[in-house]
Amino acid sequence: MLTALTEEQPKKPPMPEASFCEEKHRLLDEFLKAAHDVNDLLTQQMQAVIGGDQDFSRFDVLIHIAQDRRDAAKYAWIAHVESHHCGKDL
Repeated sequence: MLTALTEEQPKKPPMPEASFCEEKHRLLDEFLKAAHDVNDLLTQQMQAVIGGDQDFSRFDVLIHIAQDRRDAAKYAWIAHVESHHCGKDL
């Protein structure tokens, strides 16, 4: 019985540490904010159309700029995740 206690037990592989990429989450927050801004502008334009505002096209340039910001934020997030391999962390 004493030999059973002194025999070397097989070692278990270490548990991976939970990782948290602060930069990934910052970039994701920027992307989500930019997407929210696009949706807000689209909502405002739709409300102008429903309200009979003849100048509803004034939102077009703002929507275009907001979409460019959203796309830049999205691709910055994707590039970071791909280069740092932090896509599966929390």
